[in-house]
Amino acid sequence: MQAPVQNPNVASTNTKPKSPKGLLNPYFQIILGALLAAASEIFLKKGAIETVHLAGHVDWTGLSALGSGWVWLAILFYASSFAAWLHVLRFVPLNIAFNLSSIIHVFVPLACWIFLGEAISGTRWFGISLVLLGICVIAKPLVIIEEKL
Repeated sequence: MQAPVQNPNVASTNTKPKSPKGLLNPYFQIILGALLAAASEIFLKKGAIETVHLAGHVDWTGLSALGSGWVWLAILFYASSFAAWLHVLRFVPLNIAFNLSSIIHVFVPLACWIFLGEAISGTRWFGISLVLLGICVIAKPLVIIEEKL
C-alpha cells in the first residue's frame, strides 16, 4: 500500500508556516489592522454625525448613516482590517494575536482625542497605560523568540 502524498500547496496542521518579513510580517499586520479599525471607528462617528438630521425619531437602527460617504469609507477600512486579521491568523496563535490586538483600546481613544477633540479622563489614561503594560508583558517573550529565529 502506498503512503498518501502530501500536497505541497496545502500546509499541514502540524507545521507552522514561516512568518513573512516586511509589510506582511504578522505583527506589523496586527498593528496595521488595529489602525485601520480605529480609523473606521472615526469614520463611522463622522458619518453618524453627518446623517443625524436624516434619522429623526424613526431610525433607531442607525441605517440612515449609510447615506454618508464616511460610513462607506469605514466599511472599506473594516474590510481591510479583516483581511489583515486573516493574514495574522495564518502565522500567530489566536490567543497571542487576540491579546496583542487589544492595542485597538489605545488607538481608538487617541484617535478620538486627536481627530474628534474628545476628552480623555485621567482614569481613561490610566486604563490605556494598563493595556499597554499588558501588551508589553505578552510581547516581550515573543520578541525573544523572534530574535532566536
